[in-house]
Amino acid sequence: MPEAQQFLLFIPVAALFTLAPGPDSLMLLARALGQGTRAGVASAAGCALGILVTSILVAAGLSAVVAASESLFLILRGAGAAYLVWVGIQAIRSKTLIKMRGAAPLALPRVFVSGLMVNLLNPKVVVFMLAFLPQYARPEQGRLGLQIFVLGLCYALIAFMLMSLMAACAARLRDYLQARPNVVRWLNYGAGGAFIASGLKVATLRHL
Repeated sequence: MPEAQQFLLFIPVAALFTLAPGPDSLMLLARALGQGTRAGVASAAGCALGILVTSILVAAGLSAVVAASESLFLILRGAGAAYLVWVGIQAIRSKTLIKMRGAAPLALPRVFVSGLMVNLLNPKVVVFMLAFLPQYARPEQGRLGLQIFVLGLCYALIAFMLMSLMAACAARLRDYLQARPNVVRWLNYGAGGAFIASGLKVATLRHL
């Protein structure tokens, strides 16, 4: 098990990475602005589960296989880029990423799955976790796989708590925005463009 000193070093770094802008935080804010805190928390839970799953893959050594195999990396890169671009196009065409007042809300399980997919299909997350988690594991303290899993679980909990707080803060702006449909419409355009840009960036990510 990681020592207390390792956790003290790990927690602030994990918190900073969680707060860094990315497709998962963009999805979370869009859900919270459009449907409120519960939808934002559901999206946060999906992202946290994605982090935990990736941590398990890192602990088992499977992420290293993906990172080392050019063909597997290209498949993940293509799927991730396609999903992000598709989300962006849908946001621009249907303007429903951030729901307007009166629009049917997206079911919470679907919000959860969308948060999970944005996280899991981003190869940058795999590469980052593969480089990040092992830095805080110590071979002399026993099983590296268990240490990495515990660190990943800690990271997932930190991400869930901070992203849920972000969702609650964003939801406070919901009434203000819902009274201004033109603003919501342009936010959907902006969010859609950001997702497309993220997808194109993922598509150009080079194999290590």
